Amino acid sequence: MRKLELPVGKSPREWGHIHGESFRGEVRALSEIRAYLCTKVGGFKDRAQVLEAARAHLPVLQRYHQGLYDELLGIAEGAAVPPELIVVANHYTDLRDLDPDPAKWKPAPTQDAPGAEGHGTGASALGGDGCSAFFAETRSGGIVAQTWDMHATAIPYVMMLHVPQSHDGPAAWLLTVTGCLGMAGMNSARVAIAINNLYSTDATLGVVWPAMVRRALHQTSAEVAYDVIRTSPIGSGHHYLVVDPGAVGVADAYAVEASGTRRKLVYRRDKNKDYERPGYYAHTNHCLDGDVAARSKVPPTSTTYDRYKLLEARPKLDNLDDAWRVLGDEEGWPKSICTNMATPEQPHGAATCGAIAMNLDTGEVWAQQGFVHNVAPEKFHV
Repeated sequence: MRKLELPVGKSPREWGHIHGESFRGEVRALSEIRAYLCTKVGGFKDRAQVLEAARAHLPVLQRYHQGLYDELLGIAEGAAVPPELIVVANHYTDLRDLDPDPAKWKPAPTQDAPGAEGHGTGASALGGDGCSAFFAETRSGGIVAQTWDMHATAIPYVMMLHVPQSHDGPAAWLLTVTGCLGMAGMNSARVAIAINNLYSTDATLGVVWPAMVRRALHQTSAEVAYDVIRTSPIGSGHHYLVVDPGAVGVADAYAVEASGTRRKLVYRRDKNKDYERPGYYAHTNHCLDGDVAARSKVPPTSTTYDRYKLLEARPKLDNLDDAWRVLGDEEGWPKSICTNMATPEQPHGAATCGAIAMNLDTGEVWAQQGFVHNVAPEKFHV
């Protein structure tokens, strides 16, 4: 698995340039794959239409966070591609939900927006990808873990990215793909974030979602990271889980489901309350909140309900070894937590492209690319 440790003391633009130049060929290839898939999974008729929509997201990102905007531009410069192509690489799952007609584009709200109507295209049969995420309190500390299921052609581009401490916040390790700001990870304050894709039918022009993941990891508590997510201009469907160690034995956890116009808290583990039993929470790729569900769809090829049942019935988790076995579980194949739905006829079919497991107490981060069944993780530490 590729790894990149960004140097201390460099500007965000320089970080991006190092990233893009280090993986120039990979960034270009993945960006083009995802631009192509937007015309097959989304409603866009051609590459030019995809890039027009991607370009419209750049001002949103600049208003949201100048440093992350500069880093994205730096990736484009280092990879020698236009910035809008890096938006496609980062924002693919949200971008493909957007209606291709610019006249129907609306700005994303920064809080729940009752009454908003959507025109998103949703997902086609090729779009049955997703992730399986969970949080568990254990005797060795809280664990946050997830598979990252996406088009199987993304597997070669999975990498780990280390962002050093800066004026924005703590250092962090993130699971990501080449050219992407980050998808899931944990910072040195032991704030962890995991994600799942949801398919919105009310997609809006929002912030490039990996930038929001990075901004959440700028924070030193799950509470503040949750507030960042809750008030961000989210463009389309995702579930975000943020957790910190909290008080001894009780983590602080928040889970948010979002569509293009809705933000709903669907799980809360409060460090200030007394609990009789350890916390556990799981999420796949269907909505738990009815209001968000009304603005979402589940593709016919999705295995989300099967994976959710498997996670809910999981054995007790005591450590990262247990969590890693869950992430690589092939029970019920191919409707399993670790899976591969790609075929020679459908090379972009959904597959487990990687996984990450994080121990909030020890700062250990385990990750690996590809199918993780019986595959040892690479180990990192924050």
